[in-house]
Amino acid sequence: MRILLYSDYPALFEALQEESKHYSGITLLQASPDTEILTLPDFQFLLLAPLAESTEVGATPLFANQLDTWQEKIADLVELCHLRQSQLLLISSDLVFTPSQLIANELDAPENTTPLATSLLALEKITAQLPQSVILRLPPSLSAAPEGGLAQLIAHCKAKELAAQAAQINYRGLQPLDDVARILLSMALQVEAGAEASGIYHYAGSEPVSQSELLATLTRLLKLEADPAITTTHQISSSIRPSLSTQRLLDAFGIHPRAWREKLPKLLEQLK
Repeated sequence: MRILLYSDYPALFEALQEESKHYSGITLLQASPDTEILTLPDFQFLLLAPLAESTEVGATPLFANQLDTWQEKIADLVELCHLRQSQLLLISSDLVFTPSQLIANELDAPENTTPLATSLLALEKITAQLPQSVILRLPPSLSAAPEGGLAQLIAHCKAKELAAQAAQINYRGLQPLDDVARILLSMALQVEAGAEASGIYHYAGSEPVSQSELLATLTRLLKLEADPAITTTHQISSSIRPSLSTQRLLDAFGIHPRAWREKLPKLLEQLK
């Protein structure tokens, strides 16, 4: 099976390459969104990652207008998949939900009206026009990329920054990029094998967490001097945090959430 990642996200492509070693018969390709659609190589499965590295924990978020190119191309990509009789998977985000939507499942109507959320929902709507398309919504990811979001967050942690806003940020879960790659390839292979699956699915690594708690965990693992401001915000942060229901993904593909905390020490070691 030929899988094409259409995105400027080298860390995800590397994770997919590593995960593909566990299988036979997978050829991975990558193309930049600047590539003319009609010149794309043959593929059986097209992965779209419009948010790229901005989906990582600690990364600089995108502005909605940075998705304008995707808005211009998404209909043509859907049409190309229809003509080639190929499968399409769009990687979207839990940013379509508001923090007040505490336990979000696939049937819940997203209530976030920010420009970025509106742009993402527009991409989802057009993708869904392809009957066998799949949309996978994820919370932020963790990677060991030297310039990635986690590396940036560690730098802020060492500089004792972000304490003021940390208590206001809650993650519905986290997942290492290799976990994302595991899910994507598992879904692709099962669909190729005849699994009748389409529509919206959610995945989140087990355990929602606040940014203040994540910073406190990083401080402990990195053996840094504790920041009193982080300790305080961690103590007062809400025990009720928003989450994503992943039951539909489990029912359709048998994919269980994994604990992100178990992988965090390894990621930190790779970043040294």
